[in-house]
Amino acid sequence: MLAVSLILSIPFKSHAQDGSNISDQEFYDNLQPYGTWISDPDYGNVWVPDVEDGFRPYATRGHWVVTDYGNTWVSDYPWGWATFHYGRWRFDDYYGWEWIPGHHWAPAWVSWRHGGGYYGWAPLTPGISISIEIGGGSQIPDNYWVCAPQAYINRPNIGNYYVPPTRSVTIIHNTTIINNTYVYNNQTYISGPRPQEIRQVTHQNVKVYNITNINNTTTVNNIHNNTINIYRPVVQAAPNAHPVRVVDATAYKQQNPNQAIGGKSTGGAPVFHHTNAAKLAMVAKSTTPDSKVVRINPVNNRANNTQPATGPGQPVIAKQLQIQSNAPAQQKQQAAQQAQQQKAAQQASQQQKVTQQVAQQTQQRQQRAVQQAGQQQKAGQQATNQTQQRQQQAAQQAAQQQKAAQQAAQQTQQRQQQAAQQATQQATQQAQRQQQAAQQAAQQRQQQAAQQATQQAQRQQQATQQAAQQRQQQAAQQATQQAQRQQQAAQQAAQQRQQQAAQQATQQAQRQQQATQQATQQAAQQRQQQAAQQAAQQAQRQQQAAQQAAQQRQQQAAQKAAQQQAAQKAAQQRQQPAKQKPVPKDQPQQNQ
Repeated sequence: MLAVSLILSIPFKSHAQDGSNISDQEFYDNLQPYGTWISDPDYGNVWVPDVEDGFRPYATRGHWVVTDYGNTWVSDYPWGWATFHYGRWRFDDYYGWEWIPGHHWAPAWVSWRHGGGYYGWAPLTPGISISIEIGGGSQIPDNYWVCAPQAYINRPNIGNYYVPPTRSVTIIHNTTIINNTYVYNNQTYISGPRPQEIRQVTHQNVKVYNITNINNTTTVNNIHNNTINIYRPVVQAAPNAHPVRVVDATAYKQQNPNQAIGGKSTGGAPVFHHTNAAKLAMVAKSTTPDSKVVRINPVNNRANNTQPATGPGQPVIAKQLQIQSNAPAQQKQQAAQQAQQQKAAQQASQQQKVTQQVAQQTQQRQQRAVQQAGQQQKAGQQATNQTQQRQQQAAQQAAQQQKAAQQAAQQTQQRQQQAAQQATQQATQQAQRQQQAAQQAAQQRQQQAAQQATQQAQRQQQATQQAAQQRQQQAAQQATQQAQRQQQAAQQAAQQRQQQAAQQATQQAQRQQQATQQATQQAAQQRQQQAAQQAAQQAQRQQQAAQQAAQQRQQQAAQKAAQQQAAQKAAQQRQQPAKQKPVPKDQPQQNQ
C-alpha cells in the first residue's frame, strides 16, 4: 500500500476552508493566553494547555456531531478550533498532553474502532499518515483510546458515558478498525462511523449538520438548526513565526523534576495535573523570567515572512490575483504594501495586546500576592496584640487571685485547708469524671471501631464465604460434571463389559450347545451302534438258533429218513425169501 506521510513541517493548505488566510503566527498568538509554548527537542515548538485535571484531547469538554465530512469534534474550549482540527496530539510522561501545530484542517485527527457495542477513538500521533491508519498499520498506544457505548455517540453529554480507561484497554483489543473516509477536492478525511450505522445502533434519526465558514473565533462551534459555525482558515507556513515566550523543555524539567504535568495512573491511563500546568504557565509569563528556562522572542514584522501555500488557492485569493493582474504594476505594489502594512499592524497590535494581557495578568497576580501578604501580616499583628492583651489580663487575674489567696490564708488556715481539700476532692472527682468520660468515649470509640471492624470482617467474611461458595459451587459443578463424565465412562465401560460378557456367554452357550449337540449325536450314534450290534447279535443268535433248529430238523429228518430207509430195507428183506442167518444171542434185535 502506498502511504503518503503527513510530515507536519511541510507547508501545505487545506482545500475545504473558509476563505480567510492566516499563518503559523496566529496559532502562537491566540493560544498563548490559554497555555504554555515549550521547545521540544524532537518536535520543536509545542503547546501545553493550562486546563483542568484529567484533561484528554477529543474527550474533555466536547462532543461528536455528524457533518458532510463525517464525525466532527465540537469543542467547548475557546482554542478548540485550532488544536482539534489542525496538527496532532501526543502524550509526554512529564509535560502531559502536547499539541504539535499543523497546517491542514480535518473534522478530527483521530482513529476510529468499533466492536462489542462500543465505539473507540484516539488522537493520531505525529508521523501517522491517513493511508497507514486506514490500512490498520499504525501503532497507537492503548492508553490513548477513549471508549463509549455506541448508543450515546452523538449525545452532547457523552462524557458521562465514557468507559474507565482501565476497561478501555480491554475493550479496544476486541474491536476492528473503521476504514470509512470522505473525499472532497482530492483530499481524504477519516470520517468514522457512517450515519446509517449510527442510526442502527442508536435507533434514532441521525442529524447531518452543514458547516458554515466564519472568519473569527468568537462564535466558534455555534450550532443553529442544521448548521454549525466553524472557523477553519487556510494556514500558511511562516518560517520566522514563533511564540513570544518559549520554555526550554529540558531546562525546566531539570529545575523542577517533581513538578510533572503528566503521569500515568495505576492502570496506565494518562494523568494531567492542572496545578503543575498552572505553575509552568506562571513561569513562562513571569515579568522577570529566568533566561535559562524562558526564551523571549522579539516582535517583528512577521507578515513579510509568510510563504504562500502550495496547491489550489481559495476563491477569494484567486479573485484578488485576477484583479491585481489587470491593474497597473504600481497599483499592485501599493496595494500589496498596504495590505502587508495593515496585516503587520494588525499582528503587531494583536501581539501587543497579548503582551499587555500577559503583563496585566502578571501584575494582577503580584497585586493579589501583595494583598494576601499584607492581609497575612495584618492578621499576624492583630493576633500578636490579642495575645499580649490576653497575657496581661491573665497576669492581672493571677495577681488578684494571689492577693485573695493571701488574704484567705491570713484569715484562716483551716478554711484554706478545707478549701484545698474540697478543691482537691472536686479536682479528683472532676478528674475521675473526666477519666470516666474519657473511658466511656474510648469505650464507645472502641466499640464503634470494633463494630466497624466486625462489620468489615463480616463483609469480608461474607465476601469470602460468597467467594468460597462460588468456588465450592464451581468445584461441586466441576466434581458433578467429572462424576457424570466418570459415571458415563463407567456406564460405557460396564456396557462394553456386559456386551463383551454377553458375547462371551453367547459364544460359551453356542460352544456348549455345539458340545451338547455333539455329545447327543455321539450318544445317539453309540446307542444306534449298540442297538445295531445288539440287533446284529440278536440276528446272529436267531440265525444260529435257526441254523441249529434247521440242523436239528435236518438231523431229525435224516434220522427219519434213515429210519424210513431202514424200515424200507427191512420191509424189502421181509419180502424177499432168503435164508435168514441166525441171530446171535448177544446181538439185540432191532425193533421194526
